[in-house]
Amino acid sequence: MFAGNDEKHGSGLGGNTGQYFLRMMGKDSFILSRDVTARLIAEGIVDKNPISKKALTQVQQAFNTWMDQSGRGLTEISRVLAMSV
Repeated sequence: MFAGNDEKHGSGLGGNTGQYFLRMMGKDSFILSRDVTARLIAEGIVDKNPISKKALTQVQQAFNTWMDQSGRGLTEISRVLAMSV
């Protein structure tokens, strides 16, 4: 199948592709899935899908706080949030 230059360099990747790739490679990371986002909204961390730099910073700060408080990694916290919806 023919792929244009942009597709060859990754610009055709979807929103969470990088997050899933990092986790697949063993990097401790969170994924902003629909369920995680819904829990973040329910907890008052953000008020809508976090796409702005400010909202993403708020999400990162929340995950950092939860890591410090719980001693758990980003992956585990992300999965707990996703399952709590």
